[in-house]
Amino acid sequence: MNTKKLSAAFVIRHLLLAVFLLLTLYPLFWLSLCAFRSEGDALQRPLGLPAQWTLANLREVLHSGNFAQAYLNSLLVCVVAVLICITCATMAAYAFARFNFRGKNWLYMLFLLGLMIPVHVTLIPLNQLLGADMLRLKGGLAALIGPYAGFGLPVSILILRRAFEALPAELLDAAALDGCSNLQVFWHVGLPLAKPALNTVLIFNFLTMWNEYAFALTLLGPGRQTVPLAISEFKGEFDLRITVVCAALLLVMIPLICVYACAQKQIIRGLTAGAIK
Repeated sequence: MNTKKLSAAFVIRHLLLAVFLLLTLYPLFWLSLCAFRSEGDALQRPLGLPAQWTLANLREVLHSGNFAQAYLNSLLVCVVAVLICITCATMAAYAFARFNFRGKNWLYMLFLLGLMIPVHVTLIPLNQLLGADMLRLKGGLAALIGPYAGFGLPVSILILRRAFEALPAELLDAAALDGCSNLQVFWHVGLPLAKPALNTVLIFNFLTMWNEYAFALTLLGPGRQTVPLAISEFKGEFDLRITVVCAALLLVMIPLICVYACAQKQIIRGLTAGAIK
């Protein structure tokens, strides 16, 4: 009897998972089909298979100078911002996890308040701060790096602190007894052991920055675009070229899907780090 109940529960659970998987994958499947069909075919038979497969949409996107430059701009901004964010977050999280100092909990809560503030309410202050009257960074790619790195700190510190707290204190103490300074213990022991959490934070921040639109639209000047802005240019004033937009989205999604596929286990391990001691 118990076997039947377990078997029924197993079947129902996996059926629900299969339905959820189909609902999740269908938009990606439809987008991929649209990228390899003509515009007329997509409008006449939106749910069918392509009448004729074509690479014209992908060629048009790749030959667009704005898209290629936007791809490089997004890559540069995201890499630099992620490096700054990871560097600051790891040191802050390690200090919160391993050291006791006055105001520690209040300072940690101050960082976590960043999770409660909608980032887009800072657009107007940042627009003024980075404008011509103050820092004079508006219009260039440097205007995005600071906000991106700053807004990634709260969730990064939250994840990394739990990971550092879960590390065996004996290993850190043994390194200190061997003559390592606090910085050496952090670099040679703490960081390698917290690698799953580091990978999680790196991937999460990179994907968030890669897909960001509002700050790029507000802070970048003419001729400076990121991938989301370049994709929006394929929309005309009175029409939307669905197949070209889908081809651009497909090119943007390929590296992100590869990252998720390769680092899936690291993401799960990083998010659960510190959950059980």
